[in-house]
Amino acid sequence: MVLSLLAPAGSSAASTAPSGKPAEPPFLVISDLHFNPLDDASLAARLDAAPAKDWPAILDSQPGHRLSPFGRDSNWFLLRAAFAGMRQAQAHPAYVLHTGDMLAHDFRETYDAAFPAHKGDEAAFRAFALKTVTVLMESLRRTFPGVPVLTALGNNDSYCGDYAVEPNGRFLDDTLPLVTAGFGGALGGRGDRAGIGRDWRQAGNYVIPHPTLKGVRILSFDTVMLTRKYKNSCGRPDDRPQDTTLAWLHQALAQARADGARVWLITHVVPGIDGYATANAWAKAAKEAAAGGRAVPACTAPVELLAPGMEPRLERELAEFHDIIKVMFAGHIHMDDLRLVGPPGAGVPVLVTPAVSPVYQQSPSFKLGVSAPDGSVASLTTYSMINLSDEPSVETARWAPEYDTGRAWGAPALTADGLRGIIDRIRDSAPAKAQYRQIYSVARPQAAAMTPANQPLYLCALDNTLVDAYTRCACPAP
Repeated sequence: MVLSLLAPAGSSAASTAPSGKPAEPPFLVISDLHFNPLDDASLAARLDAAPAKDWPAILDSQPGHRLSPFGRDSNWFLLRAAFAGMRQAQAHPAYVLHTGDMLAHDFRETYDAAFPAHKGDEAAFRAFALKTVTVLMESLRRTFPGVPVLTALGNNDSYCGDYAVEPNGRFLDDTLPLVTAGFGGALGGRGDRAGIGRDWRQAGNYVIPHPTLKGVRILSFDTVMLTRKYKNSCGRPDDRPQDTTLAWLHQALAQARADGARVWLITHVVPGIDGYATANAWAKAAKEAAAGGRAVPACTAPVELLAPGMEPRLERELAEFHDIIKVMFAGHIHMDDLRLVGPPGAGVPVLVTPAVSPVYQQSPSFKLGVSAPDGSVASLTTYSMINLSDEPSVETARWAPEYDTGRAWGAPALTADGLRGIIDRIRDSAPAKAQYRQIYSVARPQAAAMTPANQPLYLCALDNTLVDAYTRCACPAP
């Protein structure tokens, strides 16, 4: 089913700006591509022996060109279909924001299964993983030649395993040339190239001038190191990457304020409460209580996305600089969502882009956005593949706009005030609740974990990002 509140394809790119000048084209936001080049294991030996530049020809040799289905990460043909859909929606975006997770889930396990003789060979694995990232990043650059691509680090983007990127480690050092190559001409003479290299190698961060908005800079900020699942398994025992990355964020924001600049943040992991994990924990507790003949508990502890104590620390930084932070883009949860992070009057809008990978049952997706003259985001349009269930090939995959934020929610801009209005509308209106369920799962509510019964647990996470506030929302006192 497609929502009725659609923007016609390409409509987010107005022909003229309010000033009468030609408007820039919309920007593209993509997340969670999760590329698995070993989807067809019969190609493993050829891929392993070939340089990255030869991979596209090898991968294209598979017959049928069938896309990976729901429940699987992106194979080569789904990746190709996604890039083709993006070009169809906007052939020349102003720039691309890429919020991380380039490698597929369980990438090391998939590699070990395909290459049992290489098990334990760290050099061989690193070489294969780097070629995978190289093919993905170079394919994206070839899809949009000359368009700046700004990438954030995802939790799967590591040689050391999920949530285990090593500060000052090989993965960050090896991927620096790929990340900076994506900038293209966006830096011009304005960027601090030495600082970008230092910050990316240290903890997967960097600062870059906004490609089109004067007086705005983009901070790619790694929230992976702040998560509850992060483990510095390949780093030094005395490393404190959480402190390092929060100190970096504070300094970068303070410098932006001193320079009179505004800020966009791009990151991977969404701050706040994990609505999916919390709903699962509550359902499990209720099932176990019923099976044991006990009273069903009214509440269980919410599950945080960040490590204990990290969310308050992050929010203090964001609140201090909320006046210059215009938006944060994130991914990670694979669904289409939004958050308002911070105390009343000091909130930061967080816009979550759904995944290209359909591993968690949502339709492959991306967004096109339009910026406003004040540096905020005016609107976003979500596009999705609408026929993945029909097992299409690259040539027959179909993409369509699902909804536009302005028409769906009546929000003139995606500012903190705009998101407050959207959240209030969702909470207060039954039709808006149903629309939110549809949007969240990218038009696949039949496969979504969010249901009418547990939706209140997800809704509390929209603007109650600290444990106490979430608990008061989800478990009001009798």
